[in-house]
Amino acid sequence: MNKKRLLKFALLGIALIVFGIFLFIMIGSYSMNRMVESEILELISTAQNTQPKIYSTNDIENLPAPVRRYFRYALKNGQEHIRFVRMKTVGKFRRPGQKQWMETSTCQYFTSNPPGMIFDAVMKQRPLWFDVRDKYRQGKGGMFVNLLSGFNVVNVDDIQELNETTFLRWVGEAVMFPTALLPGENIKWKSIDMNSAELTVTDGTNAGTYKFYFNDTGEIVKYESDNRYDKIDGKLQKVGSIAVRSHYREFNGVKIPTQFLIARILPNGEYEEFWKGEITDIGYDILKMY
Repeated sequence: MNKKRLLKFALLGIALIVFGIFLFIMIGSYSMNRMVESEILELISTAQNTQPKIYSTNDIENLPAPVRRYFRYALKNGQEHIRFVRMKTVGKFRRPGQKQWMETSTCQYFTSNPPGMIFDAVMKQRPLWFDVRDKYRQGKGGMFVNLLSGFNVVNVDDIQELNETTFLRWVGEAVMFPTALLPGENIKWKSIDMNSAELTVTDGTNAGTYKFYFNDTGEIVKYESDNRYDKIDGKLQKVGSIAVRSHYREFNGVKIPTQFLIARILPNGEYEEFWKGEITDIGYDILKMY
């Protein structure tokens, strides 16, 4: 076989390999997109079947003083409870122990009752990127990550530590749809002092507890918890978390913070910022995908 023919076979082989990789990535990306779309539509269906409720200032009469101050600031008497939320953010994210930040954009979807969440993100760390889907539904958390859109590298569902952590995330994000934090059978506020209170929310076997801090205006400015898990040194370990929220704006009669900085407290006590950014769009009870 002469050199020209060998070169042709070599080039053909390379082309087939490249095409195969490209086809594999396209199939993986398509499959993930269909999965996420199906999960979002399930949340929308849940919201459609939720009975409407109306907020009244009578609902907050027995709450701790700073919590009453918050709801009077954030909500208007007589407004309907929020059933479904869709939200876009941009920012930066990093995994435990990493120094380099990943540019991150997200589309997030939430139901308030029952608690539900889809976190659909693209994280870029040149020359790589990751498609990330986190979810919480029916008391179960899930994490799915594709490298370069098509190579699955994480696929985890219904692990107790993940269930609890993802539910805790939902509780923290509920400051963007405050009617979900109004008192009820599964939502309990406990007084600490004039500028802080403890919130415990339960969903089946999952419980999320935060200490919230309020300013004199009524804004939630910070909240913290010890109930989060993160993968450190190859295993899930309990860590603390602190979220700082700021730059409140009003959307459809609801005042919410639009900028955020979230940090984890590692088992050795080290403070590590890992997620920061801002909301670029939010809509309430718009029952469709972006």
